[in-house]
Amino acid sequence: MRIGHTIICLLGVMLLSPTGVAADKEVATTGYFRDQDTLPGSYRFYQQLPGGEATLWGMGPSRPKLSRSSFQVDAHQGVADYSPRSRCQTCHQPQTKDLHGLRMGIACVQCHRSQPVAGVFQYFSPLNPIRRHAYVCAKCHEGATPSFASYMVHEPNPVAAEARESFPVLYYAVWFMLILAGGVFAIFLPYTVFWWLREFFAKLGGAKNG
Repeated sequence: MRIGHTIICLLGVMLLSPTGVAADKEVATTGYFRDQDTLPGSYRFYQQLPGGEATLWGMGPSRPKLSRSSFQVDAHQGVADYSPRSRCQTCHQPQTKDLHGLRMGIACVQCHRSQPVAGVFQYFSPLNPIRRHAYVCAKCHEGATPSFASYMVHEPNPVAAEARESFPVLYYAVWFMLILAGGVFAIFLPYTVFWWLREFFAKLGGAKNG
């Protein structure tokens, strides 16, 4: 019995040793997880998709309509005139106008890297919401979490009409700030010009009198 207790204590010390803790921290910070941590079966990950819950009293981002191709191994299966040599921009031009593409120069294949391109909800797709934080996001964003991966990557143009339907709070907030900034410039720029003219003519008159 004592030998058994001794073995159990030794195993406990090994598991709680600094080496073991450091390894756990490394896994948590790099964003890579074990297979059992990223296999389907946890519904809460799906709730973290945009529109999964009634965020911002219904004014937040809405979940886009899910097409049948989103669950297929080949998302382009059945697409007429599709060729693997075709550029993504040919059919997905709006999706290339987001921050990842415009500011960082991220190419589509850096995230949608499987061949053939799998739907984002396909069972083993790297972009499946249950594992995209570890398999895709963490490649550039160290320590990415499921909450981090819920960011709307292909965000709509905030001033476009489509944003009013898919992300109302962004649409109205941007227009409010644009109107506010435009109103400030429209009022205070002429005011500043007239103030400068008054000062200029006052100095000019003072110089002549002097």
